[in-house]
Amino acid sequence: MAYSCSDFVDDVLNNLVILGFIKMDDIPEDNPEAQATLAIQSVIRASAGAASAKAFFVELLDSVETLSSVSDEHGPSTLAQLMYLQTAIMNGTEIELYANEAEKLAFVRALPSGERWWKHVSQLPTNG
Repeated sequence: MAYSCSDFVDDVLNNLVILGFIKMDDIPEDNPEAQATLAIQSVIRASAGAASAKAFFVELLDSVETLSSVSDEHGPSTLAQLMYLQTAIMNGTEIELYANEAEKLAFVRALPSGERWWKHVSQLPTNG
């Protein structure tokens, strides 16, 4: 059986949905140009997010002796917040931290691109 252009487009779009890069409801029907634009934009966003998350992790590892030392010095919850922050950087989202949590994670701001990474942190007013 032949594999058509529309089969290819369907496969690409379905895989982008499975990967969570787009939502099924966002796929325009019967508009190949709009479908291509959506696919291209989602791939570019995903690539940029992955590159940023990788850069963050490289800067982090260059600044600490080991990830275990982060846990030893700042606590295991801070190490967990770093992993959440890396995911937020990859996804172009934010993590929410209470003031005391943000204080413990503030060393991120001293990284070479610290202010870039800190844009992915939203500080909550008080610890509930």
